[in-house]
Amino acid sequence: MTEQQQDESKLERAIRKIKRCLALSQSSNENEAATAMRQAQSLMREYRLTEMDVRLSDVGEVESEMSRVKRRPTWDRHLSSIIGQAFDVRPFSRRNWCSATGRIVDRALFVGVNPGPQIAMYAYETLLAKVTQARREYVARVRSGKQRSAYSPETAGDHFALAWVSAVHGKIHELVPRGEEDLGLPQHSNGRDLVAVEAQSKALVDQYLATKEIGKARKVREVELDLNAQIEGLLAGQRVELNAGLASGGQDVLQLGKTG
Repeated sequence: MTEQQQDESKLERAIRKIKRCLALSQSSNENEAATAMRQAQSLMREYRLTEMDVRLSDVGEVESEMSRVKRRPTWDRHLSSIIGQAFDVRPFSRRNWCSATGRIVDRALFVGVNPGPQIAMYAYETLLAKVTQARREYVARVRSGKQRSAYSPETAGDHFALAWVSAVHGKIHELVPRGEEDLGLPQHSNGRDLVAVEAQSKALVDQYLATKEIGKARKVREVELDLNAQIEGLLAGQRVELNAGLASGGQDVLQLGKTG
């Protein structure tokens, strides 16, 4: 077996292990889930570092299991957009036939260098569940009259969710590795290594998308927002806790929680 074949075999095993870790990270056992995410995050970084050569890069796509019959609302698409920026993957929406529901549904899709899309999808679906629940509770308060709004409960809920996502935006970026030191590149690196990796990833994703029928993301149109809903959404988003835990070797872990 050649050295290249050995590297590729090691890479394939790492990707399989990352997927198993991501599956375990959905466990209801908090300790098991946290351990699985630590392992996945550690392997992700190791994988990125071993992908300095184009031949070891592997672009893939991950489609969300969560779907909507109608087009995904603006706040949902905004969430996938900021997740995409944070994890260096491209966010899209995909409409296709769902045999389970017998309808065409709309889902989030991430494209990027593996295992970026898988990690991004985990973060997206976890946060989507949280913002959806927070929005549902806010809509109920507006509908019952406990929360005042000049808009319908559903529209006020959309404005609330947009602000919630905006509040969480900065927290996500604070947790994701940034720069050469965080990515584990050699301390003597002058920045060219990091630029090379990013340029390589972009070129690979561009090439991948050229062979796929994936539509461009729609521009978000500006709307006048409910100020009360914005304030409530920002406050709710600020209460969401994203903790960076320490893993073996000083690796960070993305843990998603919420304060009381």
